[in-house]
Amino acid sequence: MRKVELFSPEFASDIWGKRAAELSPAGVRFAEEDLRTALVEYRDNGAKLRALNKDSEAVTAIDGVRTGTPVHAFHLDPADDTLDDYAQRVDKYVEGREWSIAYFGLYAAGSAMWDAAKSFSDALARALGHRPGGRVDIDCFIGRYSSTHTGVHVDHAHNFASTLRDGKTMYAWPGDRQDLLGLKSPHYDRHKDEGVALRNAADRIAYFPQDHLHVAETKDEVSVNVNVTFWERGDDTRSHADWIRSVLRQPARTSHDVRRPGAAAPTSDNRLLLQTLRALGTDGSLERRMAVAQLIMDTSGRLNVPRPVQEKPAVAELVTLTPVTTLQWYVMDGLEEMLVAANGHCASFPYRKDVEGFLETLSSGAPADLSWLAEPGQREKRPDFSRTVVALARWGAL
Repeated sequence: MRKVELFSPEFASDIWGKRAAELSPAGVRFAEEDLRTALVEYRDNGAKLRALNKDSEAVTAIDGVRTGTPVHAFHLDPADDTLDDYAQRVDKYVEGREWSIAYFGLYAAGSAMWDAAKSFSDALARALGHRPGGRVDIDCFIGRYSSTHTGVHVDHAHNFASTLRDGKTMYAWPGDRQDLLGLKSPHYDRHKDEGVALRNAADRIAYFPQDHLHVAETKDEVSVNVNVTFWERGDDTRSHADWIRSVLRQPARTSHDVRRPGAAAPTSDNRLLLQTLRALGTDGSLERRMAVAQLIMDTSGRLNVPRPVQEKPAVAELVTLTPVTTLQWYVMDGLEEMLVAANGHCASFPYRKDVEGFLETLSSGAPADLSWLAEPGQREKRPDFSRTVVALARWGAL
């Protein structure tokens, strides 16, 4: 049976948000070595990853029950030469019991996985003609189990599953099948034919919409899957509204002036609130906060986490933007300040016309000549230009 190609017009019109399907992968493939590098980060620097991104966590389960803390032996070890060696080691460790480990927020664990998620997000946005309004995540699921430890559930996110090791089948049902929530194998088995069975294999991408119920099982083999997920809705403005409320000064008075008939003026409490609101609009603090959040979201493809930095990167004399990079900038009105963002990073620089010209050249796709930076004294004469170049290089944009 012919598979619809991922990111094709047919996918956008007939499948996205409508039904679960196995798709032709359109060249999407996650490199095993890149995944290994990211998973070792969870083993060695889990606390650091969680500090960078609250969604970066590892969850383990044994015999269908989530463990209180992640089982350390379930992490990929640098001594595991291949994913197959890793699977065999953990299988031996559990002595025949079922096991699983789920890694969430892989984009914080390495630049290669960040690039892969950003590229996928951009390709989907081009295919749909819009970008879904919620955040984007990239996760990894490894294990051998009769059913997902949470049972039949809803992610509330569109899900694309790529396979590095076969073995998993996902069963998906439309969102109106709430009667199935929480069921585990074998209790949902009689309902399998009422849904769609999505075989996770290396030659396809398994997709289901954000409202679909689903459960996975990989009973005979240790499967390895990398999933990219898209939430339909975000709460971008909520944090701004919460911040406004937090900075409003609201004194708690125990008495008030006597009010007489006639012309009225704001009370001292109301004057204080009005002054605060006016200041937020005139000093640029609210505009800057909103602009920074917007730039981070848009240049990261809504991963909302910056690409891991490159320390002391080399800068060529002739530079262009890397294929994954989205470059944006925002000039603060009247403040002579420019916010420059790329790959989920954002920094403030004094506004300079030559810097904006450099950014315009890069964003047009043309190369920019930086050979003059090697000339004696040039970096000192144009420090803001030099700082911008260094920032873009560290962000992996050049």
